[in-house]
Amino acid sequence: MSRVLTKSLPTRPPETEIEVEFVVPGGALYTYEYAAGAGAPPDSATFVPQHVPVHDVRTLAAPTLEANGLAFQRAPTAVADLYDVAAIERGYFPECAALIRNATGAREVIVYDHNVRRGASLALLPDRYDQGRPVPHAHTDYSARSALRRLREILGPRAADAERRRYVQVNLWRPIRGPVRDHPLALCDGASLGPADLQSSELRYPDRTGELYYLAHAPAQRWLYASDMQPDEVWIFKNFDSRPPAGVFAAPHCAVADPRYAGSRVAPRESIEVRAFALFEA
Repeated sequence: MSRVLTKSLPTRPPETEIEVEFVVPGGALYTYEYAAGAGAPPDSATFVPQHVPVHDVRTLAAPTLEANGLAFQRAPTAVADLYDVAAIERGYFPECAALIRNATGAREVIVYDHNVRRGASLALLPDRYDQGRPVPHAHTDYSARSALRRLREILGPRAADAERRRYVQVNLWRPIRGPVRDHPLALCDGASLGPADLQSSELRYPDRTGELYYLAHAPAQRWLYASDMQPDEVWIFKNFDSRPPAGVFAAPHCAVADPRYAGSRVAPRESIEVRAFALFEA
């Protein structure tokens, strides 16, 4: 029998507390993903920091994608340079597709993009490809509407068949350098979410408008992270599941400061995240 997190787990107290930025719920929420200019109305989404207990996933029974919306595992990569776009698309995407297929049991996995995030003390590398900074707001990458829109963009005419079946938008997150002590990834157990916790918000770009869920705080939420994560370890987590068997359709995530290393000099975070759709038979 596989082990999953339940309300009776974890059986030990949290290892520490982390600070998470939660959205203030209410109203029509939106944020800009560009410098909108002086004439644009300000972001309507506002965030407040909240200290929450967090458990090290290394001390727990293994969470699963179906029961918790997230999974943690050891998964070495054969790709030596995760800043090399050709190597990523040629070698890393197929590796990730195989890992996601094994974790989900999907009939097909389509990896369609990736991003790299670098800690604030590192320069971005514009000669390679677009990169970003760790994101402190608790969020999912998609909402129900934007996941469906992206599915249709990726699959084209095949999307109609996929929509009649189950599809899951899933991410795979890996450190490029380790151990990760600068802004590690923290995730919220999807089984601990309440019906009002996820708040839809527009993401406004110069040429389009996207949508995601920001997370509002609730005391029942359970947070996890992996201490001193290494490049041969990955998080796999759901952003949207059209037909979740256990009712868990997403696991919100964000970057957090690890209080164990407050005031210490640690290597800046470098991480890569791929996005994929897992397609099922029914």
